[in-house]
Amino acid sequence: MKKLSLILLSFLFLINFTAICYAIENEFGASLRLRQEIWDNVVDLGTMPSVQPDRNFFRLRIQLWDNVKFNENFGAYVRITTEPKYYDSPYLLPLDNRTNFKHFDQDEVVIDNLYIDIKKPFDLPVSFRIGRQDFLGKDMYGEGFLILDGNPGDGSRTFYFNAIKAKIDITQGHSVDLVYVSNPKTDIYLPSLHPAYFDSASGGLYIDHKKRLTGSNERGFWIYGRHKIIEALNIEPYYIYKKEKEYDVIKENYINTFGMRAVFKLSDFSLRGEIAKQYGKYENGNKRSGLGGYAFAGYTFNKCPVTPTLEVGYVYLSGDKADTSKDEGFNPLFSRAPQWNELLIYTLIPETVGKGGPIPGYWTNLEALVANLKLKPIKDMEIKLSYQHLWADEKTNITSRTYKDMFSNNGKNRGDLWAFITNYKFTKNLDGMLQIEYFEPGNFYSDKARNATFIRWQLQYKL
Repeated sequence: MKKLSLILLSFLFLINFTAICYAIENEFGASLRLRQEIWDNVVDLGTMPSVQPDRNFFRLRIQLWDNVKFNENFGAYVRITTEPKYYDSPYLLPLDNRTNFKHFDQDEVVIDNLYIDIKKPFDLPVSFRIGRQDFLGKDMYGEGFLILDGNPGDGSRTFYFNAIKAKIDITQGHSVDLVYVSNPKTDIYLPSLHPAYFDSASGGLYIDHKKRLTGSNERGFWIYGRHKIIEALNIEPYYIYKKEKEYDVIKENYINTFGMRAVFKLSDFSLRGEIAKQYGKYENGNKRSGLGGYAFAGYTFNKCPVTPTLEVGYVYLSGDKADTSKDEGFNPLFSRAPQWNELLIYTLIPETVGKGGPIPGYWTNLEALVANLKLKPIKDMEIKLSYQHLWADEKTNITSRTYKDMFSNNGKNRGDLWAFITNYKFTKNLDGMLQIEYFEPGNFYSDKARNATFIRWQLQYKL
């Protein structure tokens, strides 16, 4: 531990010393995010309260970063992060192969981002970002449908990918990204300060004293185009390759994804959609395929009070057919964060643990009709109301001893979900959020399944 501390401190000192000596700009920043989450019948819908008791916990994420600009063409960025958690009873965190149950998870201190930017060297129309980086905000690929979170195992603590990205500017409004990524199940590339928890490879939160980040060792690359066809229309064609190396119960496999996203916006009307087709194979020779996509239409009433935006849409993610050796289930690739709601990502774990490990957000076997209403009642406040009717594309056939009471293995109606989210910016540096989701299960689940509630509030301060 002392050796790792010395390495990390020496590294950060070197970065800052170099920045002070040679940088033309040096932007230091920090953020503090406090969250409380309350889970009522989440994960197993109350069918196994002794195994999955309700949760009430606090999480405090701390980030420090430095953005360095050496000249117009060369820069660097470093960020360190930690997010300790405190769990109230009855749920306690199982550690050390379930022999040590704790209220408090001290978490690691990790290097969350570390990359260099090289912009158009020798006046070539290509820019590089090399190292640990996020694909969020202005760097997001579409809406994050397939590329968003490189480390779903640690929740929203980090989102990084270990990546090499080259952006090629073809002409005005037309560019192509070439990206290679490597996301191992635990961090093997950079040092961290970590606790002494030790879990085995099967289902543990920590493996060899490091936080589990993914369900398998993942590698991949993609080619992603961005093209402005006309002022109102943008299209984004892409190809993504992903390989998931065997870990826990996951079979080694690869998958190819061809897709396209399109956004049309004219005045107050918008139309957006995406479709992706997948082909691949497991190591035993069994083939896999998948089809997924969504389409949403929205209209903003700019002349009305509170500026309402009404949006309706449909989501489709193929499910695996029980009567074939082929796996037809959609693979969410590098995007296992919340998409259309947050509560459902945890109820998917019992269905998908054999494909994606004990990590939430393996979006598959889903159909949804979604209606969203967005409001701006006062300055600096936004409210979103959402109703979602959910189905499964295919029936389940889950007979595992752990979750046998959760599913009917008969119906396809997942149920109805209501969501309320409000964001408010108190000051330039301080903002807050409240999120409430309520789910009523349908006949996809057994008669023992109960209604579930997910509640989260947060305060975030940024320098």
